[in-house]
Amino acid sequence: MTEPGPTGSPAGKGRAADRSAVAGPVPVGGSLGTRVTLALVGVSIFALLAVGLLFYGFIGRYVVEREEERMLSHAVKVAGQVENLATGSPGLAGVEAGRALQMLLYVDLQVLPAGAAIMVFRNDLPVAMAGPATAKLEDYQELYEPAVILAAHGAASRVVDVPQLDATLVLAAVPFTFEWDRGLVVMTLPISDAVASRRGLVGVLLVSGAVAVALAVALGLGLGSRMARPLRRLSRVANAMSQGSYEEPVTGAYPGEVYELATSLETMRREVKRSEESLRGFVASAAHELRTPLTSITGFSQALLDGTAASDEERQRSAAAIHRESTRLRRLVDTLLMLSRYDSGDFHSHTASVDIGRLVAEEIELLVDTGATEHDRILLTVDGEVAAATDGIMLRQAVANLLRNAVQYGGSDPITVGVERVAGQVRISVANGGAPISLDERAHVFSRFYRGRSSGGMEGFGLGLPLVKEICTALGGTVEIVDHPERTVFVVTVPVSRA
Repeated sequence: MTEPGPTGSPAGKGRAADRSAVAGPVPVGGSLGTRVTLALVGVSIFALLAVGLLFYGFIGRYVVEREEERMLSHAVKVAGQVENLATGSPGLAGVEAGRALQMLLYVDLQVLPAGAAIMVFRNDLPVAMAGPATAKLEDYQELYEPAVILAAHGAASRVVDVPQLDATLVLAAVPFTFEWDRGLVVMTLPISDAVASRRGLVGVLLVSGAVAVALAVALGLGLGSRMARPLRRLSRVANAMSQGSYEEPVTGAYPGEVYELATSLETMRREVKRSEESLRGFVASAAHELRTPLTSITGFSQALLDGTAASDEERQRSAAAIHRESTRLRRLVDTLLMLSRYDSGDFHSHTASVDIGRLVAEEIELLVDTGATEHDRILLTVDGEVAAATDGIMLRQAVANLLRNAVQYGGSDPITVGVERVAGQVRISVANGGAPISLDERAHVFSRFYRGRSSGGMEGFGLGLPLVKEICTALGGTVEIVDHPERTVFVVTVPVSRA
């Protein structure tokens, strides 16, 4: 039995490799609609709590300020009433006057909130009071000093802490003339009673919160369904592509980032479809090109085996044909392998300073030496010393293919080759006569295995120009056909220095 090991151990490394090999999307709980709904509900609850707390605190402060104003206004009114009563009733200390004053305070108390109290002081002695039944005379006397301080500059009200009573009160104090003495009307209201009216807001907030959460759930379900609808369409297209069907395009209207995803998926669909069609065409063309030399090799080798080629001359001819076709087959396979390397990027370029004019001249001499063309048919023009930091072997192969293409399809017309440096780039042009390439064929000349109508019965695989294009791309350059009324002109452009 294999013991479990840490990540650094062989067993741990094996498990890590297995996990990386199967890495992919990981599903999480909940659909998009559920997640949107939960997000909206969470935001709604958070907003309600934040706004509720702020509003609750604001309303509390507003209620207290309103009660301060109300208490002060009523205290001023009571002070006027008491002053009028004292002025119109001399000897207020009598029993009847005291009862009248007490009755006045009880009447005024009825319009104040529960828990409020009214006191009338003459000098520092309480002469009348009205308030909660649980209030004590000494409690009222404890309020005289803070009330005097509050009314030092006239009638005033504010929230004060009374440590002697261990209470926080809304206190209003109004001084007045009590006959010839100093009088003071004091009104109090516990802060808890002052803010009691805001408690009803809790129920309102709860009802509002329930309605808001219900709306958030409905809105979340609707938005989730609406947001998931285009994603479902994209999922159907992606599933069809995963099963090898690339015919269904990505259609419909998509918002924002989903549009970018849809565009990327449609681009991928088109590219994969094009690549698959190109691959099918490539395989069919390669099979067709391979069939011809293989058929010849099979036929001539069979003739050697069964004795059909009886004479020495016939055997020599069969062997020569087998050699010729096998050489052609090897050249085709080598070219396919080279194109495959360029497609996959599995090649290593070797950058060095290359004399481009000399490189082209050497390839022209090689064609002449092998008898592919006459010595004076190709005219080379080099504009000064043209050098570039590039891969000379790859560029040489591209130039050789262009020259062989010009020789093969240019008839007997002369071929002109130009080398020049233009704006930090090396420009190599190869122009040949013969049957010109039509506009329709220009779109296909760099496609693999394509051979135009002008090729006639000439030998070739239709891979030379595609190989030139791949090499130029690998070198950071381009190859194109330049418009010319009578000639076919190919132009290769590579940078002077590779980045």
